[in-house]
Amino acid sequence: MSDRSRSLAPLTSRRLWDWRETRAESVQLLTVAAIVLYAATVAILHTESIKYLAGFVAAGVLVNLFLFVRNKHSLLLFASGFSIPFFVQVILMERDRAGLTITGYFLIVFVLGALLVTTRIGLEHSWRLEARIVLPALIYLGASAFSFWNTTDWTLTTLVLLRQIEMILVFVILVNAVWNENHLFSLVRGLYAGFGIECFIYVVQNILGVSFDILGNTKMVGATDVDRGYIGSQRGTFDSAPSVAALYFSLLTLSLIGLYLCRRASAGRLKPAVGIIMGLGCLALAAKRAPLAGFVLGLGVLCFLLARHSPGGLRRLAPVLGFLLIPTLIFAPVLILRAEANHEAAFEERKNLTRVAWEMFHAHPILGVGMGTYATVLRAYLPADWSGWVYTVHNNYLMVLAEGGIVALAALLFLYCMMLRMTWQGIRRIAVPYRPLQISLVAGLVSIYWEMIWDMFNGKQQEYILWLLVAIATILPRIFSAVPRASPS
Repeated sequence: MSDRSRSLAPLTSRRLWDWRETRAESVQLLTVAAIVLYAATVAILHTESIKYLAGFVAAGVLVNLFLFVRNKHSLLLFASGFSIPFFVQVILMERDRAGLTITGYFLIVFVLGALLVTTRIGLEHSWRLEARIVLPALIYLGASAFSFWNTTDWTLTTLVLLRQIEMILVFVILVNAVWNENHLFSLVRGLYAGFGIECFIYVVQNILGVSFDILGNTKMVGATDVDRGYIGSQRGTFDSAPSVAALYFSLLTLSLIGLYLCRRASAGRLKPAVGIIMGLGCLALAAKRAPLAGFVLGLGVLCFLLARHSPGGLRRLAPVLGFLLIPTLIFAPVLILRAEANHEAAFEERKNLTRVAWEMFHAHPILGVGMGTYATVLRAYLPADWSGWVYTVHNNYLMVLAEGGIVALAALLFLYCMMLRMTWQGIRRIAVPYRPLQISLVAGLVSIYWEMIWDMFNGKQQEYILWLLVAIATILPRIFSAVPRASPS
């Protein structure tokens, strides 16, 4: 072989590889386009509202724009954080209060996972299953499946199990989609960009006294009127109760406090101080007891862990207290109004609801009445002397105990303990300048576990927030490791 042929060989080989790669990507793109075209055609032909038709057209435009983006991976990571509060779903099947749905958030994460599987981005790295979290999650899935023995509605129980599988997929995809600081920054920027827009929308909703989502669905709640003693808690763009929006503002504010206390800027041009003020202001406007108490509890956990693991971050806490004081003073009348509410009556009402859960547990202590069937069998377990509000118990732990028995609750508590343990262990494994951010995620988990005592916590957006927080807590110690990674020779 001549010297010229030998010198051209690598170039020819590279061009051949590029051509093969381009052809493979074209086949994948055409396959996806055909599936999307068929699905959109069926959806449009069966739609009964011009609103959803416009939504399909908008989705098609976004897909076309997405195909022209060069760095699709970073865009999808940004969208994975950005889209958390903006709830959109396609209902495939409805059953009582449950249903088989595809949410916009899951669709984004699923496309991100498909991109990892079909491109060199995912093939260049080995996949992490994160057994510390995934294995307990699968144990909880199996424990929930045992409730099929007693369930009165196999469809509802199946829907609950499918949602658990969805959350595991979301976690695994997010953990494997972030491999370096740029990927992490894309996810974090999207998360806080969506947070900023949601704060603005929430203030507008409180001025108008109307909750609305991005599809135009509205709910008239009324504006907060301190003089009349009325608090109008808005839903934001979330699908569930106002407590979900309040929990979102609480957790993001805690994480921004952690970001501010970091000794290095880790999110580009983000201004944590502004976000802290906005987040606490919206949390005060929501005026929900459990998220407010959870925020205070999380702040206490944050201070305690800072004193033990990041004294430098603790010394920077004084300005944060000043930031928190601003919205507290502005919305003091709303907070005072909430503090003067009849808490004893609200507590007794929720306590009364727990009696039904305990009746279900006493009837089926091991395997429960069937996951997802609480609302359908509720009236069959009302005590003989029952009086008052008839509704699902406002306690996630008791609801799991009633639906899945001791087996499911033990598995769930094991999963939650492993989440907290993994996040807490990450404090020592992460580089010192970034420890406050990891500590804020521990505080966020404690706030979520507190919220579950007072809330059903059975909405998809609540679970997305939980699993996204755990995914970030898993990623941070790997990206900002306290032990420097060896660079390739």
